[in-house]
Amino acid sequence: MRVLIFTSSGGTAHDAAAYALEAWLKQWDPTGEVWVEHVLENASVFTRAGVALYNWIQRHGPWMHQIYWRVVEWEDVTKPGTLLAGRFYVIRLLRRLQPDLLISTHPHINRGHFDLAKRVVPGLRCITCCTELEGGFGFSRNWLTRRAEAFWTLSQEVSDDVRRRGYRALPTPALGPLFDPAFEEELEREISESDVEPLPLLVLGAGANGANNHIRLLETLLPLAGMIRVVALCGRRQAAFRQVQEWAAQHSQLKVEPLAFQGPAAMASLYRTAWAMVARPGARTSTEALASGCVLIFNGFGTTMPQELLARRYFQAREIDRCIRQPKDLVALCRSWLEQPHQYQQLKARMQRHRLSADRDAIRQLLFHGPKALV
Repeated sequence: MRVLIFTSSGGTAHDAAAYALEAWLKQWDPTGEVWVEHVLENASVFTRAGVALYNWIQRHGPWMHQIYWRVVEWEDVTKPGTLLAGRFYVIRLLRRLQPDLLISTHPHINRGHFDLAKRVVPGLRCITCCTELEGGFGFSRNWLTRRAEAFWTLSQEVSDDVRRRGYRALPTPALGPLFDPAFEEELEREISESDVEPLPLLVLGAGANGANNHIRLLETLLPLAGMIRVVALCGRRQAAFRQVQEWAAQHSQLKVEPLAFQGPAAMASLYRTAWAMVARPGARTSTEALASGCVLIFNGFGTTMPQELLARRYFQAREIDRCIRQPKDLVALCRSWLEQPHQYQQLKARMQRHRLSADRDAIRQLLFHGPKALV
């Protein structure tokens, strides 16, 4: 089977889902062909600028997403059953590859894109792989199009929300998240006693673009020196890595290790060994934490973006939501867990009860045979 996956680097979840799909499809069908295409970045200057602006806001001012998100919700107006920006690029791509299946992992690559693709490649099947955990405000309407054969969701909450929005004829199987095979293999590996460190490990997360508040958080964590150790993820930003490295050298009393972008297996290992992780309420980090049972502390600095409300809502419904609004909140929370470990253990137990997993057999059936194979 020939499969084309449309994604974009606006946020971590979309690329992660696309590359996980690519890896599993190559395992399931070794003789098939799979392509991952960053269509928003490659198709036109206009859409590429939109992705760049999104990532700039992530790094420098998340509060601006309150405006950005509301503006781009009307993006589908520029795609009336086809594409205006990047139309000729997409047509040439589809004619050259002639895929049997088109999968979208991004909200802004469904409406218009599926309409055009079906005209260019007769008989083409289109499936949306939604990366959100919840519906409601913050869930983009651009995820949804009646031109899709199926809308694969991570949770029943999203499937229910899709039906509430009037898409009752659209199959919305809640099949869970598909992770890279290396990530899943690491989650299933037995942890030996030699892998367990005596000090609790606090992981400071960052997206692939390196957006973080590491230095501000590390400064407040100094009173916990000798009680915890810290890993600071820096994504692909070398400047962020060097900044944490220099800070750690100047404050050797707190054990801090900066790490650049980590592959799937390394991330799975961090989730499994972490005492807790601090991160923005992004879809992929939240989903990975749920899959691994890792306690997550949401970084709410500079307000919570509309799309981040979805993960917060999902966690709140399960009483596993913890959020900090300023650096001092983190040290207070960590200190309370260290002094009253039963509070932490209760939260950890709830995380374990609500672990999220994928129905890989059903996902394979959906991709190769369509939604009717799931009935």
